[in-house]
Amino acid sequence: MGERASAGLHTATQGEPPMTASVAILHLEDDPADARLIREQLRRSGLGSSITLVDNPEDFQAALSRGGFDLILSDYHIPRISGHEALQLAKTVAPHIPFILVTGALGDERAVEVLRSGATDFVLKDRLARLAPAIERALSERAARKEHENTEVRLADAHRLSKLAADAARIGTWQLDVASGRMDCSEEFLNLIEVAPGHWAKTLDGLEGLMHPEDVGHCRQAYAEAVKQGHFLEMEFRVHTATGEVRWMHLRGDWSPATTLMPSMFLGVMMDITQRKRMEEALRVADRRKDEFLATLGHELRNPLAPIHNGLAILRKLTPQSGETEKIHTILDRQMNHIIRLVDDLLDISRFTLGKIELRRAPVELRTLIRGAIDMSQPLIEVRRHRLDVSIPSGSIMLDADSVRLTQVLSNLLNNAARYTGESGSISIRAGVEGGRAVISVRDNGVGIPEPMLERIFDLFTQVEGGGAGSVGGLGIGLAMARLLVELHGGEIEARSDGPGMGSEFVIRLPVSASDEASVAVGNASAADTRLSGRRILVVDDNCDSADSMGMLLELAGAEVTVVYDGESALAVVDEFRPDAVMLDLGMPGMDGYDVAQRIRGDARHRNLTLIALTGFGQDEDRERSAAAGFDHHLTKPADFAVVKALVASIQRKVAIAGG
Repeated sequence: MGERASAGLHTATQGEPPMTASVAILHLEDDPADARLIREQLRRSGLGSSITLVDNPEDFQAALSRGGFDLILSDYHIPRISGHEALQLAKTVAPHIPFILVTGALGDERAVEVLRSGATDFVLKDRLARLAPAIERALSERAARKEHENTEVRLADAHRLSKLAADAARIGTWQLDVASGRMDCSEEFLNLIEVAPGHWAKTLDGLEGLMHPEDVGHCRQAYAEAVKQGHFLEMEFRVHTATGEVRWMHLRGDWSPATTLMPSMFLGVMMDITQRKRMEEALRVADRRKDEFLATLGHELRNPLAPIHNGLAILRKLTPQSGETEKIHTILDRQMNHIIRLVDDLLDISRFTLGKIELRRAPVELRTLIRGAIDMSQPLIEVRRHRLDVSIPSGSIMLDADSVRLTQVLSNLLNNAARYTGESGSISIRAGVEGGRAVISVRDNGVGIPEPMLERIFDLFTQVEGGGAGSVGGLGIGLAMARLLVELHGGEIEARSDGPGMGSEFVIRLPVSASDEASVAVGNASAADTRLSGRRILVVDDNCDSADSMGMLLELAGAEVTVVYDGESALAVVDEFRPDAVMLDLGMPGMDGYDVAQRIRGDARHRNLTLIALTGFGQDEDRERSAAAGFDHHLTKPADFAVVKALVASIQRKVAIAGG
């Protein structure tokens, strides 16, 4: 029968050593007197213990099966079971529990046999003073083994997680001995290049053998430079895998200088970047398609704009001018020019995102800019029934500026004032000169701007919240664009407000130009008075409206004009008409403008003939292609007719000199 003998409840008295935490002990012993001696010895030693005593093999096995023991003590001579048999049973049922023999006489040979069989220790009954230290040592060793096993489990788990992460990220590790060229790689590295461990050459040359031939040269150069300078190694290359696939790799490595114990080494990782490369290529393709789309869109938009632009110019020349008609023509011209600039911006939208907007500067009067902005914003101001107060000095204030861009800025400020001011509000625009700079102020009595927003108001996609009832929101890009355009003109813009409900004011300061207004007016008059009498011009365009309207403008300027609508007709007419210049569309069906130009240039009789591309395609690559085809000039639709006249006049003089 088994009994529970609790020595662990003993409380130490003065002079006795304190007991350690209770140890659960299974004790196999058939002599009750010896069992009491052992229990008393453990109590005196201060080893807190809870002992379950059994005296036969059945109870011993049952207790082992129940478990919950930290240690097993066993006599060697037990009826129907020996100490050796008890050890084997314990190792089968509870292999990790320390097993200590506590017995009488035990010969050396038998003691060695028991220890070799797996016993933790043995203690003779006439030397029980050794028992407590033996137990503590056994428990300490067991704890150490358990911690070691736990550490190994954690390391194995970490290794598995690391391997999973490396596999998922397609990353492998490597190290390279610089002196010998030996390259040791991880399993993941070899998986990336699809090489079995037994077939890996373990050299840098072996890796080069897998590289795409076009990549070997720059990789060798990068490696040689890294070795020479003793710095970080980084390179990208393609590899041919065993399955015939070409994949991109990115190899990175830190350089470790040689020491007395270690040679010079590179240690690093390699990752598969094939997916990234494919995405980059897809983005490049998408970017090319975007450019192609924008070029086509620009061509399609410019084609209808050209006859409208030309028609307005013809009406100005043919219609008797009065104050009202002149005002209408001025408004139409201004709005047409604004649409043309918007189309140009659409074709170069990347310059907007990068802040690389190209200004077209020319002398312009500030009064003209303000009136243009008011014309653009007047409909919104009127629909919200605002009162607009305008104050502009009577004297001339000249700026060297892009008139379309600054008109856009002022119109944006007026529109914002109208949007964020309640109906029947007050808006004012005032201009003057302070300290050699033009100052323009746009003020309203609207919703105002909270103080923390005064600086942020010019950030992209920023809007003032709580615009009030009836306010009209936007995308939050107008003020950001206004600041960019003002700063490109060498000026600055500032927002002011006393707070919510107190209105707002935007102040712009711009450099005043030293240009002489009279000379500008004379120059414009000279351009307007240019006559093209005696010039012979062939106009070729499949857009009949565009071709006819340009022909009419040239005829009104005094030129002799022939208009045709396709490339074949142009080649048929050019010999008979013998023009001084050919204005040729590029994007015609059938024989396009490039083909026509090359055919004309192939005839020696037309070596002095000037070719002008007049087209909706206006990107840099379009200009390069037209120049390669033999064109002398490249104009985009709708072309400024003053520029066309000046160009044709200069061409005529050049032809006369060549003929002389």
